[in-house]
Amino acid sequence: MRLAGVALLGVQITIIALATSASATPRTANSEPKRSPTLITHHYAIEGAIETARWYADLDKVDKPVELARARPRYAAIRVSNTQAVDWLHDAGVRAKSSGHCANRRQSTCTSLEAVRTYTVSSVVALKRDSDCRILITGGTESGHAPGRFSHAAGYKLDITHNACIDHYITTSFPRSGTRGDGSALYRTPTGTVYASESSHWDILFR
Repeated sequence: MRLAGVALLGVQITIIALATSASATPRTANSEPKRSPTLITHHYAIEGAIETARWYADLDKVDKPVELARARPRYAAIRVSNTQAVDWLHDAGVRAKSSGHCANRRQSTCTSLEAVRTYTVSSVVALKRDSDCRILITGGTESGHAPGRFSHAAGYKLDITHNACIDHYITTSFPRSGTRGDGSALYRTPTGTVYASESSHWDILFR
């Protein structure tokens, strides 16, 4: 049994690799031994309680840290700081803009990504990649948004500005799923992401 630790954005991930008879078999030029998927356990705190997530990943060919943005479970509530989120988005070509030129979570005129979920960040990065459109975030976890379990403050929602490219991508890629109480048209992805077309921006719920 081999035990290794991988750290990402301040989160400690424990990887347990279970040796199998196949993995111990010497490789030859004409054969490639099969390896069982590796069990990964991830412990994290949410609302004062310690939760444990377990999933499997094929680590057969890696001698480097696991790409957790792809391997971690969808609902893992891993959260990052504003700086970490902005750096991650910047590397992916996504920008955040504040009308108040600030990132204070307690001010409604700011745009803050403090304590945003990593799944939310990775999802908007995927939106940028899949659409090949300009993505500008104007709303994050700052005050001033509607409260709730799956709210902006809870790290589940982001606002992005309208533009012809992203409007076309969303409305042609995902089916219309009704109209919100405020009149915003809703579009829903197969994975549960909901896009609400408000007058000045898309209000997006990543679940």
